[in-house]
Amino acid sequence: ILGTDHSPQLVAESYQPAVFRAFFERIRPDAVCIEHPPEDFSRGDYRYGEYAYEKHHIALPWGRERGVPVYPVDWIPPSTDQLLIWGVPDIEDPGFVRTQGYVRSFLSFGEDRLNLDLFFAEREEFSHPVAEWYDQPRQQGERDSARRLGLYRTFLQAMRIKAVTRQHPGGTVLVVIGYFHKGDIEGVLGRAPGIEIVQPSTYGQPEREEIEAHVRREDLLAVLSFNLLGVQSRDGAVNWEWVRRALERVETQAETAETLLLRTRLEVLTSELAPKEAILRYERAQEMAAEGERFTFDGVQDRRRIDSYYDPFGNLTIRERAGLEAARESHKLGQSEVASGVLRELMGEARSSEMQRRQLEGYWEEFVLGMR
Repeated sequence: ILGTDHSPQLVAESYQPAVFRAFFERIRPDAVCIEHPPEDFSRGDYRYGEYAYEKHHIALPWGRERGVPVYPVDWIPPSTDQLLIWGVPDIEDPGFVRTQGYVRSFLSFGEDRLNLDLFFAEREEFSHPVAEWYDQPRQQGERDSARRLGLYRTFLQAMRIKAVTRQHPGGTVLVVIGYFHKGDIEGVLGRAPGIEIVQPSTYGQPEREEIEAHVRREDLLAVLSFNLLGVQSRDGAVNWEWVRRALERVETQAETAETLLLRTRLEVLTSELAPKEAILRYERAQEMAAEGERFTFDGVQDRRRIDSYYDPFGNLTIRERAGLEAARESHKLGQSEVASGVLRELMGEARSSEMQRRQLEGYWEEFVLGMR
């Protein structure tokens, strides 16, 4: 059971997607279990856990590429029960705008995640606080709801994993799941007949050569998007040296509107480029971008929205995003009317819905005028 954290693959070089793929190749499992509700999975609905990069973009594609069956093993309360517990029918719904402090606000990571390793969930410093939370004395009234639901959720996950093992007798089942679930699942299945739990670290850390063989351009562009376009550079910590190397690597393959925009944004954030020069670069990116051309990775699972789980403007095309970034630089120069004109243009007829237009308007002041 590989306990994971969701999306630090995009901020920690030591935890990057290629590390996961190299590890999967070492194991060569007969089946993979992922943290997703079976009901949604059967419908092809992958919006649940939008922030779980390791599920959506590593484990699931790897299984499909290798012909290894992938099983969804998560459990969530039905919408009627969620309404009773939390007053909303879907706790995963981020709401109209992702308000800071809310359960689905924009995701960013601090310094403590920049050096995460693949087997961190096996260490006591991570596993012990989780076990203490599950094992705390029951609280009065509804305050105990999260712990009770957590225990039931991990029990159902364990039962679904057990059912998968029955379909692969004598085989190896790899479970890729949030580290908060790992210990309790192991406790449930630890004495189950016919199941042997093996810690992932017994397979060893992939070597540099193994990792390098599994580096993909799309992952490097996802790293760049997360660190340069989202809230990470404002609210979290950035491994600038890794970001630079990732950008240089994709630039050697081809200069595109996407790489030009990302290079410009990097140099803006690191104070290497003045606003006037940045505006010229963004205008060139606009000219280079094809109509409707999108970023290789934008994190958007729900195309009805303007945002993604880490970026207030994740659903913009490259051409639109270049205009937005130019507006940010114009605002720095005191050209507020120019910036306002870009907002009006983005909110125009090209937007597919009133929701997107209002979300643009709602995010503009804080995340364009208020960010460097």
